[in-house]
Order: sequence, then C-alpha cells, then structure tokens
Amino acid sequence: MKVFLPFQQEGNPYLEEIIAYSNCEFTYANISEYSSDFSIVNIHWPEAIFNWFEPSSEELSDLERRILEWKKHSLIFYTKHDFSRIKGTTNNYQELFRIVESNADVFIHLGNYSKEKYELIYPKAHHKVVYHPLYRNSFPFFKQEEARRKLGISKEALVIIAPGQIRFHKERDLILNAFKMVQAPEKVLIATNMRAELRYDFPGRTRLKKIIDVKNFLITHFKSKYQSPEYIFNYGRLSYNEFGLHMAAADIVFIPRINILNSGNIFMGLTYDKIVLGPCTGNLKEQLEELGFPIFDPKNKVSVINALKDAINLNKANYQINRNILSKYEPASIAAIYDKLFVDMK
Repeated sequence: MKVFLPFQQEGNPYLEEIIAYSNCEFTYANISEYSSDFSIVNIHWPEAIFNWFEPSSEELSDLERRILEWKKHSLIFYTKHDFSRIKGTTNNYQELFRIVESNADVFIHLGNYSKEKYELIYPKAHHKVVYHPLYRNSFPFFKQEEARRKLGISKEALVIIAPGQIRFHKERDLILNAFKMVQAPEKVLIATNMRAELRYDFPGRTRLKKIIDVKNFLITHFKSKYQSPEYIFNYGRLSYNEFGLHMAAADIVFIPRINILNSGNIFMGLTYDKIVLGPCTGNLKEQLEELGFPIFDPKNKVSVINALKDAINLNKANYQINRNILSKYEPASIAAIYDKLFVDMK
C-alpha cells in the first residue's frame, strides 16, 4: 500500500522508526506531488506541510482544495501530535489545523486522553490509538561510564537530562529551579538545547545598543553562569551521535513542559532505560503513570520538587520498567498496527 506524507523528512526520527518495519511504501513529497496512486495520505504535523513557515490565506485555500481532491481517491489519516502550534500561533496557523482536522477521515492518537478529547470534537471521523515508538534504530548507544568519561562527568554524580529544545522561559525556570533544590554530593544538569535568550525586550534597547548590546550581554552572562562541571548546556541541536552520548550519561530524564499533548522524550528515556518524570498533561499523564514514573503539576513548585525526589529514589532503587508494558512501544509492533489500520480502514 502506498502512503503519501505531504512534507519533507523531519529531524525527529519518529516516523523512520515505524517505516523501518512497515510493509507499506511511504513517500515524502510536496503537496503538489500527490497522485491518485496513493491509498493513504498521512499528515503528522500540519505546519510541516509548509516547511514550518506560516502559510498565507491563498496557500491555505489551495491546501483545502487539494485535500478535498485527495479525498476522492485516498483516505486522510491525521496523526495528532500537538494540541495546536506550540509556539507563535496565529490565525493562519489555527486555520491550518482546522483544515487538517475537519477533513481527516481517521485520527491516530498517541494516547487515550487525546482520543477521548477529539472524538467529541470530530465525531464523524474514526479515532484510533497507536502509541509512540521507541527509538531503537536512530541513535547510538554507549555505556554510561564511557559516556561520562567522554563528557567529563564523575561516575558518582547524579545526572539529570532535559532532552530536546527548551522553548519557553517557563520551561527553563522549571528545570533550573527544580535542579537547584536537589540535595546530592555531586550533581549535573544536562540540557541538549537550552534557551539563553532575553526574557523580554524593553524600551530604549535599540538606542542603548550603540553603547552596549544588553541582549548579547545577558545571553553571555547566562552562558557563563551555567558552566561545567555542574551544568552541561548545549544551545542548538546536537548530532544524533552527541545526543546519544548525553542520553547515555544520564540517570534521570526530566521533561520540563508546561502544557503539551505528547512528548517523544518519554520514549527517548525508555529507549535508554532511564527514569523519566514529566507533567500531568495530555497523554503524558497516563503513559508515565502506567510505567510507574513520577508526574508533577508544572504550575506547582512543590509538586515538581517532590516528583524529582521520587525519580531520584527510583534511580537509587534501580527501578526496572515492566517489560510487558514496554513491548507495546516497540517500533515493529507500532508499524504492524499502522499497516493493519491502513488496510482495514481502506
């Protein structure tokens, strides 16, 4: 069965993990390259259709026209990753999500929370749960001791990692404030893509820039304040090799999100056999609870600190994940479910 993916291959290898085990033929392409040979159109991130740039009103009208044409020959599957655009939403981005969602024949949800929420909003569509896969084939693996040696981290240190991009100042504050409360003889916080930007602009900054660029000064100050060995921060996307090295060095994966529907970082943590803690939002709550991992209310500092303490205790106790639960996230299992759904729904 031929599956059309109307976007370019993403930096997140989520789909590649599934495609590696699928019996279907997947094609990444521009929306103009669709043909009626495709049985399925599978949209994942609506913004990716326009290469993550804001679409114009004309482009949105063109997309809706194309989707209606696609529906004459193909089923539209929409894998629901996000509530809406995470950062910098506009009326056009909202309209983009509306066009995709209102025309979807089948919603693929990564958890039951999402399914229950959106089947009330779009009752005419079919709604199925297909879990996020583990990252079995995408990132290299290192022994923890080797990874720490290469990164200059003590073997005895408690190492907490916040993988992925820290996108908002609230996320940055959440992880930094919680880490500062950790009581440990040696501790290290790793952030694979930390936010260092100014929290806000102020009147007169442009004029003052002739004397001193306050923005660059504060960014430089932030970077100089958070230095190795206690803080290992990167300020851009790491290569897969470097990302795997940093993950291997950690004990605990901390997901400092405020309000999100899904997070691949849970499954990144599971892939590297780490303790994970995250917010009680979206599908994360049910996934973390089923795995026996701590959850927190991101708006409650005490809740965050207590969850981190619980994660540290689980790490000390060498907590083992239930392998029966873990098996349902294997990429081969996820691919088989997708293949069956594509055939059954068609």
